[in-house]
Amino acid sequence: MSTPRTEDNFGNDGAREYLAVLTAKLVATIQEVVSDPERIPPDEDGESLLMPSVDVLALMCERYDAAPPRPETVRQWRERYLAAFNRDIGQLAPTAHFATARRKVVENTFRWLEGLADSYHT
Repeated sequence: MSTPRTEDNFGNDGAREYLAVLTAKLVATIQEVVSDPERIPPDEDGESLLMPSVDVLALMCERYDAAPPRPETVRQWRERYLAAFNRDIGQLAPTAHFATARRKVVENTFRWLEGLADSYHT
């Protein structure tokens, strides 16, 4: 049996290990999508898997103190996705307002995770 460290839902060793597994799955999903030129476009897995995974990973890191990836890894992900986003967003025929607003959300999400990574790894 895991010895409780705190009273929260992730306050014992078994729950922390489970959190690490969930975090590792999110990181693996993100890495798979950003590494595959066919999966990264916004109309593929970029918007359906990548960005939701980045958001949930940041939430888990912030709320539950899960270990984020290194800041340079997050920066690489951001650069790759924004390049794909900028290149391919027009194919979805969004309004100019939507494309601009959506890009800002993407940037802010990566910035959130990067800030958590900077704080954790320094």
